Amino acid sequence: MDAQPLTHHDILGLIEPFTRSGRQVDLAASYRIQRRLMFKTRTPNSPAAAAQLVTDTLELESLEGGACVLKRLLTHTCGLAATLVARGSDTAALLAALEAVDPLTLFRQGDGWALACSYRVEVPTGQIQPMTQPAALLLASAVVQVQGLNVVLKMPAVVGYPGELAVTAAAAIELPDDLLQVLGRDWARLSRSAKGWRGNLQIRGKEPERSRLAEKHLEAAARHLAQTLSQPPAAFHQQQASARWRVAARRSVPLLTLLALVLGALAVPYLGLEQNSVYWMLIFNAPPLLLLWGFSMREMPSFELPRAPKRLSATRWWPTPIAEPLASCPESAAPGTSAPNGKP
Repeated sequence: MDAQPLTHHDILGLIEPFTRSGRQVDLAASYRIQRRLMFKTRTPNSPAAAAQLVTDTLELESLEGGACVLKRLLTHTCGLAATLVARGSDTAALLAALEAVDPLTLFRQGDGWALACSYRVEVPTGQIQPMTQPAALLLASAVVQVQGLNVVLKMPAVVGYPGELAVTAAAAIELPDDLLQVLGRDWARLSRSAKGWRGNLQIRGKEPERSRLAEKHLEAAARHLAQTLSQPPAAFHQQQASARWRVAARRSVPLLTLLALVLGALAVPYLGLEQNSVYWMLIFNAPPLLLLWGFSMREMPSFELPRAPKRLSATRWWPTPIAEPLASCPESAAPGTSAPNGKP
């Protein structure tokens, strides 16, 4: 059955903690049939946040059974947006958890790049007001803006799976498929898609360390892209020559492993093993074990011939100069993050 629209009595019960904290509901922008309430944009209390944030809005969705989803929507002056999302039945605790987060910590900037992170806020159970235990911030998605490139990371819902990367450009541009792979083995190659490029980022560990590692990877990628795109394409090959060769070597590992297995199978008759030996039993049962191992892999390996990295022949990345989208952004950095010049 469809959910019942919010009544005036429901709305009054839901907005009581928000009204007490100074938030005003925007009934004209709300969707009573969809059980969603929008609140008016409020100016942050901090002068630094007020100078750098364009919007700070709340959205409350009331679900069946008394559960609620509270979203805090923040927009920075550089154009990037970030979201905080919390779920629970105590709207006062959800509001306190979201307002306890410094909005500037969601945005990080450096020389030629900007990063916006959206989080899931895990509110501790049984929390009372005022909050005695800080909520956990788990990265849900992030956007990196570098010149005319936007890199979007979508965190996987299941631990152990890689994060999905989507790269889009403001104008026509040719990017090498190892542009991000030179940063390490956690980065996958970029493949062409209908709207740009796609890739993966392997994020190991458990939360919340997993989120902090993803943030570290994204900051490193932002600095790398800003430096790479500020120089001619030929400089990328010169500066990353050794890293590109390591990428080529890693790409050849699946094919070399397959060839090693084939050669090992051909060499078994010449080993002189007795049929009743333990080694013969292990070799005889190796094929089904290898098949089971292959099907258990979360990402199938790509078999390709080893290729030497090609030197980029273009004189510049963009055929025509593009407007710098970060030129008007005020320089700022959250505590414990990167400084405006891109250095930790």
